[in-house]
This record gives sequence, C-alpha cells and structure tokens, in this order.
Amino acid sequence: MQKQDKIAVLIDGENISRKYIKLILDEVIEFGTPTYKRVYADFSEGSASAWKDELRKYALTPIFQINYTKNKNASDSAMIIDAMDILYTGNVTGFCLVTSDSDFTKLANRLREAGMLVIGMGEKKTPISLVSACETFKYLDLLYKAEDENKKQQKKKPAGGGTSQSGKKQKKESKKEAVPLYSYDDSFYDFYDDRSEESFLTKEELGDEIANIIDLKSDEDGWINQSEIGIQLSKRIPGFDPRNYGYSKLGKLIRSFDFLEIDAVPSPKNSKLSIVYVRIK
Repeated sequence: MQKQDKIAVLIDGENISRKYIKLILDEVIEFGTPTYKRVYADFSEGSASAWKDELRKYALTPIFQINYTKNKNASDSAMIIDAMDILYTGNVTGFCLVTSDSDFTKLANRLREAGMLVIGMGEKKTPISLVSACETFKYLDLLYKAEDENKKQQKKKPAGGGTSQSGKKQKKESKKEAVPLYSYDDSFYDFYDDRSEESFLTKEELGDEIANIIDLKSDEDGWINQSEIGIQLSKRIPGFDPRNYGYSKLGKLIRSFDFLEIDAVPSPKNSKLSIVYVRIK
C-alpha cells in the first residue's frame, strides 16, 4: 500500500464560510489523510458561531480564541502558532491552509521552506501573494459553484437510468464540442479594482499560457501530450483547476480552445485507452 501524506487542515473560521467544509475535506483527501482538523475563530461572535453543527458532523476541533481588541483578529495568531507547533512535532508531511487572508503568506512560505506540502484553499478574492506561496491552491467558491451546477444537471437526467433519443444526440454532440457546466458574464472577472493583484487568470489569459507551454515543450512537429500541459499549468499556476472555468476535466477545457488541434491515438499498453496530443493549429 502506497504511503499517503498526512495533512494538517487548519481553517480560518472567521474568514471562510462553513458551507465549504465538505468540499474542503473532499479536496484534501485527494492529497492525503487529514490528521489534524482544526477551525480557528471567536465562536461567541458573528458568523463563526454558526460552525457548531459542522464541528460535530465532521469531527472538527474548535480552537476558540477570543478577540481581545476590536478589529483585531487574534485567531490568526493562534493558527500560525499552532502550525509551527505541528511542524516541529514531525507528525505531518503537509498542511492545508484554508483562508483568503494574505496575512498567512509568510506562514505558507515558511512551511514550504521546511519541505512541507502546502495546499491553499480560499475564495477568488484571495490575494496573489498567498496563492503563489502555496504549492497548489483551490478556489472554493468556484469549485462549489461547479459542484452545485453538476448536481442540477444530474437531476435533469431521465429517470430510470435510460437515455432519451434527444439525450443520445446531445451526448454525441458533446463529444465534438466541450460545453462548460456553467458560464461567466463579464462582471465575473471584475472582482478586483487592481488587475495586477488578481490571482485568477481569465480564460483568454489561460489560453496564452497554454500556447506558451506548447511552444516550449512540444516536439519538432509541434505536438505535446495533453497530460504534460496539465502538469505544466499546475506548476505555473498554483490555483489552476479545470473546474474553475466550468469544465470537469482538463480534456474538455482543452477542446474548448479554437486555436488548438487535438489528436487521440491508441495507447500501446492498452488499446481501450487513448493518448491525447495537442498542438497549435
């Protein structure tokens, strides 16, 4: 059995909504086993008090930290101190910092300097400094929206597991054209006043990044393995995830770009599987 990473999950309960908790834990499991599961907040005030049911349901450990002064978040300091204490125990191989607060940027940097896997999770408003400090970053609000839309589409499917003629036609067409689970209007990208501070790439900017990767990593004929594009995007953009753009898989996102040509060839190891190659038209 392959040894899994042990992940300390530290949640800024005054900065992150409790509605994301199942999504947070589901994403962490993809990286390893969550050993520490702590939520930091002054649970006597504001929205933090609503965490009670989630603490019980998901066996989360509440770290109650009263704010001694107004407009001063003492729970942030408690979370940072605990993170360093956990680091020096040597009981974990990674940390998941769940917050949109840039004050944790230095902590993320320090943990990575110590050789820890650092997963960041927060909303789209998260400053670029924190996103870049993490090895990978998950945008909870975007993933939550994608998951919600996917559930709605599942409910629209015909009952009894059958597929109607129109459904078969739609499924056949979907293979030709990648259709997102949901779409964004122009206001979606106008979250920040200062574009230089934006941590989230628009789809057009993502397309430019993909073109750069193909230019650098392709063979003499311009072809590159689709999986290599995914690897390079994850290295270059800590917050990259196809679901951020409404696509469940990388392949569907790639097919949505008109400037890309795609070729699938049978795998030499398994004829039922295909290896997908991509190049610029």
